[in-house]
Amino acid sequence: MYRRDLEGILQSPKFPNTFLLFGADEYQIELFAKEILAKFEGLNLLSLYYDEYDFSLAKSHLCEPSLFGDEPLLHIKSDKKIPSKELKMLIEACKNGGAFIYEFYEADAKVTFDTQKAFGVNFARFFKPNSPDEAVTLLSRQAGKINLNITKNALFELYRIHNENLYLAASELNKLASLNEPINENIVRNLVFSLSSISFDDFFDKFINLKDIRQDFFSCADDGNFSEILFINSLYRAFFRLFKLHSFIKIEGKFDIKETLGYTPPPNIANELKKQCLSINLKTYKEIFMALNLMEFEIKTNAKLDKTHFLLSSLISMQNLIHKNSKY
Repeated sequence: MYRRDLEGILQSPKFPNTFLLFGADEYQIELFAKEILAKFEGLNLLSLYYDEYDFSLAKSHLCEPSLFGDEPLLHIKSDKKIPSKELKMLIEACKNGGAFIYEFYEADAKVTFDTQKAFGVNFARFFKPNSPDEAVTLLSRQAGKINLNITKNALFELYRIHNENLYLAASELNKLASLNEPINENIVRNLVFSLSSISFDDFFDKFINLKDIRQDFFSCADDGNFSEILFINSLYRAFFRLFKLHSFIKIEGKFDIKETLGYTPPPNIANELKKQCLSINLKTYKEIFMALNLMEFEIKTNAKLDKTHFLLSSLISMQNLIHKNSKY
């Protein structure tokens, strides 16, 4: 099942006593695992995290009677696959009582297939948010749980500052809640800082406005978590968002960001997106997407490539392309 289905059964009085959570988004896995564990409050909990997993210990917790007569709850959080034979025995041990909740931090469908199959229909797979609006909905859900009064625009700003990293954005909510006051986007801008020296949105604004990006690029590249492929993917998403807006305007004759993207960002961001999407013509969009594909191919296939300088050179060439064919 997917997140929406899980949200539905979480509202029902009964919940499966064996359940698997896995996928590409760590924050959602952890968030909903906590909600599921809360459904079994009062059971005798044993949590085993990562290398703590021991089959004999896990099985004995589920199978051996408690001194106090309460039912067992086994919670495993791991990025390694539990052997199928062991997994089936743990699930089987819950048929007569007790519960087993498994957080599996692996996104590859091939790796997770046997694990998913063992749980039958009792699993939820999570994907990265499709849009900032979906991410903000999740952040709003968490804010409500900790009684944080925060505006939607402030949540958008929080998500933007952390380069659309949902886990990092969510980690700020408890800090903001400690202020004991309503939170707006100005407070977020003043108090929240990205772990990176520059946010991707700030970099992209400079890039598409044809400003000098060299210093900012090297600041990004020097970050320990920097990935050339993820950076190219971020560029692709940014340009594809503009292309969708541009196409909608050309077809419908109007600018409707909610209809096009499925969410409504703060007005200042919406106005900037409108300006940016119209600054590039359709021919240039095609050339940009071709250039991004070629950049990714070269980085993935050329083992001798100086990736950092190749990427910077390609970005400057793309700026020249935009300059020749755009309204900037």
